[in-house]
Amino acid sequence: MSTPESSNTEYFPPPYLYPVTNARNVWTAVLLAVSPGTRLDHLARLFDEFGLDEALGAMPCIVPLADPTALSNALAQQLPIQRITLLIPLAHCVDPLATGDMERLRLLGFRVMAEGLPPPGDKLHEAVTAIAVDAPDSGNNAPPKILRHLPGPHLAVRTDTPACFAQTLAAGCSLFAGEYPLHPPPNQQQHGPSRALLLKLLGLVASDAEAHAIEVLLKQTPELSYQLLKLVNSVSFSLANKISNFRQAIAILGRRQLQRWLQLLLYAQNRGDAHNPLMDRAALRASLIEALCKASGGDREEQERGFMVGMFSLLEALFAMPLEDILTPLNLAEDVVDALLKRGGRIGAVLALVEQSEHAPGPDFAERLAAVGLTPASYCQSLVQACRWTIQVNREI
Repeated sequence: MSTPESSNTEYFPPPYLYPVTNARNVWTAVLLAVSPGTRLDHLARLFDEFGLDEALGAMPCIVPLADPTALSNALAQQLPIQRITLLIPLAHCVDPLATGDMERLRLLGFRVMAEGLPPPGDKLHEAVTAIAVDAPDSGNNAPPKILRHLPGPHLAVRTDTPACFAQTLAAGCSLFAGEYPLHPPPNQQQHGPSRALLLKLLGLVASDAEAHAIEVLLKQTPELSYQLLKLVNSVSFSLANKISNFRQAIAILGRRQLQRWLQLLLYAQNRGDAHNPLMDRAALRASLIEALCKASGGDREEQERGFMVGMFSLLEALFAMPLEDILTPLNLAEDVVDALLKRGGRIGAVLALVEQSEHAPGPDFAERLAAVGLTPASYCQSLVQACRWTIQVNREI
């Protein structure tokens, strides 16, 4: 198989992979966001050559399809049909003339989701089993009956606030995509000794403190101690001997992994049985920045700092306080602080690039990639790699 870089040198419109959460805020599916006019053979390459199929594992993927007639049977066979839900514009889903194409997609094995609620009197094709609704509008009226009559699961897009989440959940949606993780309600923000302790531990690890000092701090909280031992004893480490003390656990884990684990735990502090969706966003961003630093020629140290910058870039939303105040006790390197507060330096430029990719990349996106030594293909490779890592770590935290 040819590599993504060598097989096609034309411009590859940069996609983005949005975590789709369920009612408990757990990452359940992926919404593939693509630029208008993206060719279907580009999507096939993303799953095949770039490895998105393997990276997703069993996770479903929601793929926008502007025109159902454009997806040929031959091209469809290049996609993991059983795990793909096609998101199709409402006009096609109610058009009697599109009945044949919609039925063809169903017979191929795709799930079909309509992009919007049908007007009164219009009937959806039988191939449609779910609907994507616009979260800001869905809570203004009584829950649409049609959501109760279709198998689903239904998706709420542009779920940008906790209120939107609650409204669409009550309306019958069970999948959510949007910016609501960036606006956690006060009862989900991190306060008190847990936050302070994690930040203090991160400061010790970042300053290469003695293992004894880290051990003393870890012993102050049974929850952290338990999670550390659980992590070290996970299958990833295949230990032959029993762990007898915290210092041994720290030595086995290593400073690099300990630091990364603590960064993730900042977001992973659960409340009840609800997951914190901000952790998935932070982990995906951090891993993507790390992969982009590597793809652009950065050394191991720069990659590690890139990961840290991505992980810390969402702490302001998590803690509901200025980022500068959060960073002060950590005694971080100047280039890390500059990247976080001013988007300065090379890592700051990559962070700004990733922030843009999470929305609609502008026409200058390819130029901005080139400015930091990247191509659209290397961006796609890095995005798939980051998605694979984030899905894996999500199962372990």
